[in-house]
Amino acid sequence: MNIAILVDLELTEKSGGHVKFWERICRSLRNKINNFSITIFFLGRKKENIKYSEKINFKILKPILSSRILRVIGVDADYTDLFPINFGLLFLLKKFDIIHTTDQFFTMSKTARIASKIWKIPLTTSIHTDTPSYSKYYIEKVLNSFPNFVSNLFIKKYKISQKIKVRMRQKIAKYCKSCKYVMVSDLWTYPELKKERIGSCKIENFERGVDKSIFKKKKIIKKDLLKKFNIPKGDKILFFSGRIHELKGVLLLSQIHKLLSKMGLKITTILAGEDFHGEKCKKIGGKKIKILGYLNENQIASLCNICDLFVFPSLYETGPQVVLEAKACNAVCLVSPSGGGRRISKSGFDGIIINNYDLSEWVSITKKMLLNKRETLKIKDNLSRINQTSWNDVFDNHFLKNWKRITSS
Repeated sequence: MNIAILVDLELTEKSGGHVKFWERICRSLRNKINNFSITIFFLGRKKENIKYSEKINFKILKPILSSRILRVIGVDADYTDLFPINFGLLFLLKKFDIIHTTDQFFTMSKTARIASKIWKIPLTTSIHTDTPSYSKYYIEKVLNSFPNFVSNLFIKKYKISQKIKVRMRQKIAKYCKSCKYVMVSDLWTYPELKKERIGSCKIENFERGVDKSIFKKKKIIKKDLLKKFNIPKGDKILFFSGRIHELKGVLLLSQIHKLLSKMGLKITTILAGEDFHGEKCKKIGGKKIKILGYLNENQIASLCNICDLFVFPSLYETGPQVVLEAKACNAVCLVSPSGGGRRISKSGFDGIIINNYDLSEWVSITKKMLLNKRETLKIKDNLSRINQTSWNDVFDNHFLKNWKRITSS
């Protein structure tokens, strides 16, 4: 079986969770003997072929019309390709037995649907990102740069951004009708897909995995780590990992830090990830907001192991990987219901879900958890008994299983 997986995003060291999902899948398969071959198509600054392993290849394509052009109007999302079709990719897809897309809007997914129809190749897709919600955010951000009467007219009166979000969700459902199988990272995000089938397309929820060799409870020489990152001994540590962007809730976290400090708590807040709004965070919270930028997985795991709380206030998620990894390290996570809450089975058991995006509520609960050692130890004890799913299991039990079923039918 020859499988094409299309990831219409740039492959870089600092790529987000969507790209990392497939990198981690490939890492779990790298040393296995498989009776299938995989080619993953990514975007990049130049065309390139990378032999990842005997049966896994990365093919890097240059975008025809990169979304990088939208930076000038304030759209700083990960780059994709906005062109209607990539004819080079179209003919490359002819040789595959299965075509799998990982978005439903951009160049690669549109090209895949055409290739599937022309050459009668089964098409499947998976939904990793809440693109409609992100689009709504960026549309409102652009409109808010105009005078108030213009932004109020389009956002509040005509509800343009909300209508586009709804239309994009409808487009996802329409795209699914072209597919044999759809795998959704979190059905809660897409009520339109909360059914077993759309037409002849079967829908199922898929899990995310954890690299258990990296993300686990382990002994850390804490004083060395504190010295390395210049963290005062005795400070409580709040840790955030992900894009340091207002979309991820880092400005709220900085305000939490500021108010807790004013209450007399000795506290350091660490933000690790690609830095977009780090300076804004420091202006809010002061010098004890530590902006570390991009860290490797082992460094992230070490910080998860020593932090007092892993705080992830992001609202726009389909089940963030970082929360699963923090939990695997026995870190107590504070999350919003529509963000990291998708990775908490029950609030109070394996993490804390804070239902309202309200500063006073986040401050109150964060303070309570920092001072209530008994409750945090109870959650840590529960976390130690959870067996996280491996990346290999995710691939075998969701993707490969369905692809085999399709090709053998």
